[in-house]
Amino acid sequence: MFEGLIDQVAARFGIGPDKVRQLLPLLTGLMFNQSGGFAGFLDRFRQQGLGDIVQSWVGTGPNQPISPTQVESALGSAAISDMAGKVGADRGSVSGVLSGLLPDMVNGLTEGGRIPTSIPASLAGLLGGGAAAVGTGARAAAATGGEVVRAASGGLGRWLPWIAIIALALIAFLAFRSCSRETAPGAPSASVTPSVDLPDAGAALDALMGRTFSADDLVKALNLMTIHFDTGSARISADSTAMLAKAANVIKKAPAGTRIEVGGHTDNTGEATANMTLSRDRAAAVVAELVRNGVDQANLTSQGYGQDRPVADNGTEAGRAKNRRMEFTVLR
Repeated sequence: MFEGLIDQVAARFGIGPDKVRQLLPLLTGLMFNQSGGFAGFLDRFRQQGLGDIVQSWVGTGPNQPISPTQVESALGSAAISDMAGKVGADRGSVSGVLSGLLPDMVNGLTEGGRIPTSIPASLAGLLGGGAAAVGTGARAAAATGGEVVRAASGGLGRWLPWIAIIALALIAFLAFRSCSRETAPGAPSASVTPSVDLPDAGAALDALMGRTFSADDLVKALNLMTIHFDTGSARISADSTAMLAKAANVIKKAPAGTRIEVGGHTDNTGEATANMTLSRDRAAAVVAELVRNGVDQANLTSQGYGQDRPVADNGTEAGRAKNRRMEFTVLR
């Protein structure tokens, strides 16, 4: 598949196939070696208002095209320039080639709507000696503001999720000792901003599966998740159902009596009443998905808050993206 795509894109944009092959490992590095992995890569496009285009690539329908300008807005001009310098092409040609590669490439990597967590064998074989360039692509992402998380097969790396969780537990204990507060019965517990770096949602949930944990530990991990919906609807995107299935497995191991509220929030785009309805429907959809994966309905409740509780500036696209969220809290 990928060989045919390379030749097709090279002919379309008037660039040599060899240069397209040189771009492929750099693009793969951006896809898999940044914070959030492949799902995080797709989030870059959603944050630029391109969610419908991305969903068409992940879904089963026709792939919607993306323009070179839209690619550059999502990945950043610095990253495009860095890639252009590495392959000896101008920035416009690189943006054009990426716009040609991405729809079919993402579609091929997400067969059945599944989001890959590592480079598939079909692509790794094509990269061949370009594996080192995959790491270079990750460094380019870091240079443009993306956090690079490298997989570690041994040494300190494999202990990082545990270290982070132990540190969080110690901080929570000290905070409790210094300032204990009562929470009104039935009210969501106040969230605490952690003072250490957290692992991603998948790593945090995996770490909880291997030990005894508190309800507060659980919601901290759950709140690392980014849950995607089709634009303007409560239909959960295919790339989020797998994460919710993992979350359900952890919730089922929560301490007896743990009740969790799933709160839906929107940005301020559109009518406030419509946003309130949408937030309620989305929160209910998340609860339904967790129940479908075996969580007891009695341990969950949903609530919509609409646009009333922003956590960022609604005046920017990045701020609006942060305000469109699901928030998990423990009911005391």
